[in-house]
Amino acid sequence: MSEKVNWKFRELASGEPERDPRETEFFRLPDPSDALVREIIQNSLDARRNGEVGIKVRFSFGNVKKTHIDRYLNGLVPHLESCGFIPRDFTTLNFLSFLTVEDFGTTGLDGSTGEDGTRPEKGRSNFFDFWWREGISGKEGTRAGRWGLGKTTFHIASGIRTFFGYTIRSDDLRKLLMGKALLKTHYIGSIGYHYYGYFAGDECKPISDNAIIDDFVRKFSISRINEPGLSLVIPLPDERINRESVLKSVIIHSFYPIAKGILEVEIGADGNTLIINNQNLTDTAVSQDWAGTQFEQVSVHELMHFMLSAISSSSPIDITPDPDNPEITEDIFGSGFDRLRDSFNAGDLLTFRIYLSIRKADESQSAPTYFTVHLQKSKYLREGEEFWFRSGIRISDIRTIGSRPVRAMVVVEDIPLATFLGDAETPAHTDWKENTEGFREKYQNAARILRFVKKSIIKIVSLLDQPPQEVQRDFLKEVFFVPVSREIGEEEDTTQPPTIPPTEREIPTIRTSQITGGFKVFLNQEKQNVSLPLLATIMVAYDVRRGNPFKQYERFDFDLGESSWPVSVRGCNILKREKNIIKIEITSLDFEMTVTGFDQNRDIVVTVKEI
Repeated sequence: MSEKVNWKFRELASGEPERDPRETEFFRLPDPSDALVREIIQNSLDARRNGEVGIKVRFSFGNVKKTHIDRYLNGLVPHLESCGFIPRDFTTLNFLSFLTVEDFGTTGLDGSTGEDGTRPEKGRSNFFDFWWREGISGKEGTRAGRWGLGKTTFHIASGIRTFFGYTIRSDDLRKLLMGKALLKTHYIGSIGYHYYGYFAGDECKPISDNAIIDDFVRKFSISRINEPGLSLVIPLPDERINRESVLKSVIIHSFYPIAKGILEVEIGADGNTLIINNQNLTDTAVSQDWAGTQFEQVSVHELMHFMLSAISSSSPIDITPDPDNPEITEDIFGSGFDRLRDSFNAGDLLTFRIYLSIRKADESQSAPTYFTVHLQKSKYLREGEEFWFRSGIRISDIRTIGSRPVRAMVVVEDIPLATFLGDAETPAHTDWKENTEGFREKYQNAARILRFVKKSIIKIVSLLDQPPQEVQRDFLKEVFFVPVSREIGEEEDTTQPPTIPPTEREIPTIRTSQITGGFKVFLNQEKQNVSLPLLATIMVAYDVRRGNPFKQYERFDFDLGESSWPVSVRGCNILKREKNIIKIEITSLDFEMTVTGFDQNRDIVVTVKEI
């Protein structure tokens, strides 16, 4: 080998802090295949080459004799041992399992490699961003990632916190290889090392030696020959990551881009290969045992039929709310509302295209944009099913329908709104949060627009699922019918209204008052002989036109449990903060609590109950 290739960990210098990475906590899911599959497919969709209709992602499980790959692991083992990340039977293993993941139809890790000593700007080099930036992302627009933390899933998936990446770049067709380990600050003897290490050439430059690359490709069953793209190798994958779990995760999180023909997935293990595409997706999905997965309670066959019908639907119903104060009301549907309600309750598939305007804080012009909502009521559903997609990736943790028997899918592909929602996304890409760092400051009216999007399904369903408003005088007459004789009916009504004795007005111990953007809670000065300490529960919700506002509270309205939510107190202890509830212990007569941060365009309802 002409290059001096080995594992390289930087020594801790005097005055440098020791750090154990905590990014992995963002991606720890009950099924590690979920996080891995989501991240890989997201990155591959982002890297689709111009002019390519779709991409292909290949998962391949294999084994290799450990002595045949010593050059790729020997320099790493002492660091793994120091961190306690070495499997107990590692030294006695004859064969080492691995997972190879490859994408095709993509750009590969193009852009500047930094070999010339310069550091390219964020977002200007896929290669540099992938290998050398953590928690920093240059993705925007329809590109799904934002946090630059997703690569952590590759480390979590490996039993030795390590992965290798081999790329053929579309811009210069160079073939480059590197590896990375994410461990923790550790010591070998008296020498301290940082938590990360690289498998690389001199000065941590990418490996370009053809002999080394050819050996790596052969040992780890890489199928790429000359096509641009990225091939990842994950040694000792978590035992829960297998052919079946990957297949199910692919369907759960990527059924929409597969059905659209944007994505094809190949999964190989033990000499058997399965290809999933838009031709066999339904048959493959229906044939799986979904027990113990997110689809356990889902009628997969009905879901596939609904999704395919939604994709082929034409002539969507346009909804154009007020851009400054977006809201979906009955009036917005015009004269066709009754017909829509009848269609919805008859179980017809309805498709809505909802138009919005997005304006960045530093721009004077708004960007018109839209998203699509597909709805269908089904008497066979025991609870609602909803699926949210942004730029091909499924946002899996949004729940708004509750127990209503409705199946819904929201698709966001238009660039301005995809960018907006991407900036509100959590690190694992499972939800949109208005308190995401920098989100409110980046856009005008950010919180209100985000809430509007997230409540779009339930707002439409609430309107269409309501019975006619006119009085139904004969409703349930067959159930609650009491025969009355003519004689009784003709008698003179001699009943007198009851006499209600006057009662004393009870003076509340705790009072509330509205302030800008929130409310204040304090002791009532009219109340005498208040006994302390006093326990109380405060419940908050946004007011609604119909129904109980507290029952209609949703966590994405606001979450008082978030540490960043502005709450200030005097003379009390906060016992619990969660969702829309605060439990307190009042310890002083000058008690006062102020809670702000609410949407000033909406009314809030506050109730206080002494315990």
